[in-house]
Amino acid sequence: MIKVRNLSKFYGKKLAIDRLNFELKEGEIVGLLGLNGAGKTTTIRILTGYLIATDGICELDGVNTFEHPLDVKRKIGYLPETPPLYPELTVFEYLTFVSRLKQIEENEIPAELERVCSLTDLTDVKNKVIETLSLGFKKRVGIAQAILGNPEIIIMDEPISGLDPKQIVEIRNLIQSLRESHTILLSSHILPEVYKTCNRFLFLHNGRIVYQCDRAELEKEMENLSGLEVTLSGKPKARVEEYLSGIAEKVGATVRFVGEESHGATFLVNTNSERKFKEELFSGISSSGILPEYIRKQDVTLEQIFMNKV
Repeated sequence: MIKVRNLSKFYGKKLAIDRLNFELKEGEIVGLLGLNGAGKTTTIRILTGYLIATDGICELDGVNTFEHPLDVKRKIGYLPETPPLYPELTVFEYLTFVSRLKQIEENEIPAELERVCSLTDLTDVKNKVIETLSLGFKKRVGIAQAILGNPEIIIMDEPISGLDPKQIVEIRNLIQSLRESHTILLSSHILPEVYKTCNRFLFLHNGRIVYQCDRAELEKEMENLSGLEVTLSGKPKARVEEYLSGIAEKVGATVRFVGEESHGATFLVNTNSERKFKEELFSGISSSGILPEYIRKQDVTLEQIFMNKV
């Protein structure tokens, strides 16, 4: 559904994206991941026809974006990071306006509004003024305008940015529900949430794709990079570190000191066998005089993946 070949973009002398190559198949939900400034928004704006590339080829559903921009735009539903809303309008008025912009037949608009409001759970608020809605509902209105006309491809830029945990789960479930009838590309710098939403991932760094993987491959990568944050007390930091280092040597782990506070010294432990490490840790801890304060799994960050790949 989306095919990109050697796509590049300069802003003056600054290279924003550098010879990108990737494809999306029908029905996929693909995450375009990168730190701020990586080139995610530039890539999306080129795909949607908002910007012209400096070089390269981009096709959506077999249609060249640069040669047939209007045809391509009819195939796309686009949600920018800030939803393009008119806050003084009601949800119903706004979606009616967007329907006409998309040249949906006038007699088909009522049924189309009912369809998208049902999909995005906006039926109960369709007569409310947009500026009175929460950020989560404003994102829903943005998604609703994107899927008006039932385009084959949905492109979203940071769809979960700024949402609270409950809203994130709701938007994630909504995006996944669209997979049956749309191919979806979404960008984000929030790895844990996008990981739960997408089935394939493209990692963009300094304008280049440095890593591509599916969910199973990412799970393995995250497992390799994940660590345990361990805080221990009862003995001086040097004695605690010596104790942990001895365990790490037994199980093939690495230990890094993170910091020391009143409740104990904290270390980051990287190991391929968390269970074995925990067993060794607690089997000898009672006779060592060292007290466990807490132990928790640390989330893998985008920075860790990029440092491992670049």
